[in-house]
Formats: sequence, C-alpha cells, structure tokens
Amino acid sequence: MALDTWTNLSYANVATTSPAAHRIASEWSDALARGGAAEFDGEAEKNVMIPLRRAAARMLSCGIEDVCVGSSATELLCSLAWAISPPSDSNIVSTRASFPSTVYPWRRVAEESGAEIRLAGHDEDFYTDPGEILALIDQDTSVVSLSHVEYSNGQRYDLSRFAEAAHSVGAMLIVDATQSMGMLPIDARATGADALVSSGYKWLRGTFGAAVGYISPSVRGDLVPGLLGFRSHSDLWDLRADRLELPDDASRFEYTTIHFGAALGLAAAVEELVERGMDEVWRHDLSLADIVVEGASSLGLGVVSPLSDAERSAIVSLRLPEGTSSEEIARRLRDEYRILVTSRAGLLRVSPHIDNDAEDVEMLFEALAELLGQT
Repeated sequence: MALDTWTNLSYANVATTSPAAHRIASEWSDALARGGAAEFDGEAEKNVMIPLRRAAARMLSCGIEDVCVGSSATELLCSLAWAISPPSDSNIVSTRASFPSTVYPWRRVAEESGAEIRLAGHDEDFYTDPGEILALIDQDTSVVSLSHVEYSNGQRYDLSRFAEAAHSVGAMLIVDATQSMGMLPIDARATGADALVSSGYKWLRGTFGAAVGYISPSVRGDLVPGLLGFRSHSDLWDLRADRLELPDDASRFEYTTIHFGAALGLAAAVEELVERGMDEVWRHDLSLADIVVEGASSLGLGVVSPLSDAERSAIVSLRLPEGTSSEEIARRLRDEYRILVTSRAGLLRVSPHIDNDAEDVEMLFEALAELLGQT
C-alpha cells in the first residue's frame, strides 16, 4: 500500500471527499482568493444554492421548492426547533441513543418554554425498541425528533411508522438523516417527515460546511425560521432593514453566507450518487456490510448492529473481546495499517461506502486478526 493511501471504512465519521466535490470547492476558493467579487458577483451569490437544491431534490424525489441549504444539519435543526417552539404543555420525543445534535436543539427550546423532553432507552447493544418510542407519544406530543439511522449501531427506523404516530396526535416528525442520506434511497415525501436534514461530509461525500434540508410543503408556510439574516428576504439584494418577506419555498431557511464552495462541491457529489442510482449504492453498501459481518464471525467478534432487512444499514458496530479497547484498536489500525474505522460507545464501528470494495474489508479483518493475536 502506498504511504499516502488511506483505506477509509468510516463514512459514518468523515467521508473521503468526492474528487469532483474537492475540485469544485477548491476552484471556488481559488477564484475568491484571486479576485473576490470580481469572480463571484452578486448574481452568482444569489443563485449559488440552486445546484445543491436541485441535486438534493433529485436524490430525495421531491421538488426543488422543498429543499434548502445550510452549513450543517445542526444549524438547520436549531432553526427548525425555534421555528416550531414547542409550547410549555407539550413534550418532545426522541431516543437516548441519538446523536446529541438530534436532541440538543429541542432541549434548548424546551428550557425556554418548559416543554418536556422524553427519551426512549436502549439495551446494552444500543438498540432502541421502536415500540418504546411510540409509547412515549401521546396527545401532548408536539415533536418527534429521530435520527433515521442511529450513529452508534446503525439501527434504521421506519420513518413512515413514526410519521403516522406523530401526525395522529398533531405532532411533527423531524428527522436527522445525516447517517442515511447518500447511503440508501429516501423518498422524502413518502416518509411522511415534516422536515429532514443531512450534513454533507459523511455518506454524501462532500466536505465540511454544507448541508441540505427538506421542509414538507404541508408545514413550511407556517414556519418562521428561528435563524434569520439578509438571505431570508425573498429579494436577496433589496437590502432594506424595514421589511422582511420570507420566500414561499424551503429557501426561507437559508439566511446567511456559508462556504459556498462546499455547497457547490456537495452538489456535484450528490449528482454522482444520483447518477449511479441510490438503489445500486444501497445494494453495494449492504454487500460490504455483509462481508463485515462475516469477517466478525470468523474472528469471534460480536455484531451489535441490527441485521434484519427492516432495521439494518451499512453501519456495522463490533464488540471486541473483553478487555480490548476499541479506541486503541481504531488508533492502531490507523497508525499501523492506514485503515480508518471509528470507536464509538466502546464499539468498533465500520461503515463502508461506494469508494470501497471487498478487498478493503478483507484487509481490515486481516489487520484485526493480527492485532487480536489470531494469526
């Protein structure tokens, strides 16, 4: 293996950026460094979000009017949380297994209003029984906030089931799809989600600084974003502070400058996945996940990720032998073998994607066998 080569089996952490995304983001940065507004004028800035909105709409099988762009999933979730502002006599339902950013924005608004946060628990494998989440939803629920795929063990939720439960009591379903968008097919409208967000630097293969959001047409007209800025006005360059007219579409959640090069690059990365076909991407990623499971079995390692068709994903988390540190093993794989996986919650998390093949996974388990003294 070349000394400058990494085998990245950790797309649930940080992707190896799409070469097209990197090139486009770099060209934008170079142009800005070279000429400032001479090469990125007002008209270019006005329309710069369109390529990513269009690409994401293709991926999510929705209209461009349903899509907005932000700098991160967390930023979009924060704006949504303040836009919805659950009242004091309501509750917000999520899970203890969620990535913190799926819950923290709601905790902040709940601190302000007095709303209750309800979190479903998990077992020793970080598995959350969907029935326990549903049991927390009642007539006072205002929001159900879920990660489509849980970051710790790759558990995937049936979003339509939770949308139905939320809507039956007048609540909204807000989804963090950062660990699913780009890995598996998502028809945003068919999920029933009221909003769905995803950062771009994981399965979408973009870089840091750009994210996408889907806002359902059934709710967005009632939502005033919690974060506002000069881009919030429907006529971007009508720079008067005495009025604010929000766009009718999801772009009302776009409010300020971001790293526009990252957004343009992410558009190219999303287009690559769409052109390949999300069904094909999903099949490819699951086939590699199958090899991870087989490799774990051959070494006697525990697989804590759900393996049923309805709940699995391309994230496979492994329980190492007792007394073996997942952090230490992940570090040694990186330093000694240039193989990237991640330690999460005491587990070794493997998450291959379209840039990987079976040989990459086999190299991982050859290295693990050596590190665990099984050669």
